Amino acid sequence: MPPTSQSQRDASTPTRRSFLHTAGVTAIASASGTTAALYSVDRVRATGSSRDAGILADGLSVEDADFSAFMAGLLSRYRHSYRAPPTAETLADRMRNEFTANEDLWLDYAHWLIEEADARPLGSATLGVDVVLTRGRWPTVDDREETTVEVTFDEGKMEFSALEWRLEPPEMPDYRIELRNHAAENAADELQSFRREFIDSSADRNHTVPDAEYLSELAGKYGGAIGFGERSENVLELLLGDLNAF
Repeated sequence: MPPTSQSQRDASTPTRRSFLHTAGVTAIASASGTTAALYSVDRVRATGSSRDAGILADGLSVEDADFSAFMAGLLSRYRHSYRAPPTAETLADRMRNEFTANEDLWLDYAHWLIEEADARPLGSATLGVDVVLTRGRWPTVDDREETTVEVTFDEGKMEFSALEWRLEPPEMPDYRIELRNHAAENAADELQSFRREFIDSSADRNHTVPDAEYLSELAGKYGGAIGFGERSENVLELLLGDLNAF
């Protein structure tokens, strides 16, 4: 069964806990001067159709964006290191290790989102996730590492039965997704930061949804990462779907 479309949801009073689904291929974001637009990504299925959700959920949204946080994120894109980044292989390894070491917490959070906010995950699928560094980010770097995410989701129970992230090229993936340049460089740290701030590791499991400040900063930070004809997103959108602040 495909994810429920936005027109089928009750959207009369959206709040920061609303989970929005965007049908079809989403729009390319823009961020220019004092104009800030929603950060979105072009997710194209390998077979030609679109991917509508993240692995664990179908998106996070807030009612009122935080423009100052957006600008802080926008400015952070221009803080380049004077050293070349680690290899794509190292970045992929760090990202995968951070997620795998805390996989149970992420899956518990996903099940909480399903129960508390009617989130709809991607479902069973094989994803090819490419970690990419290009000369556009660093003049001497041109590197790529392919990883595979295998997801098994029980539609009847509405829960994950298996999720594995492997450091190997995918075979006949349903989707191909890129984590490019600073999105790849930041991936492991952002998984860790999100987990520590919004995923409760105690027995109480008092998870929370990101607020306007957090989502707005991400919108500014990654709005310029999208180019025409490119397919790229940050690691949190890979897992949670669209992170909409505008």
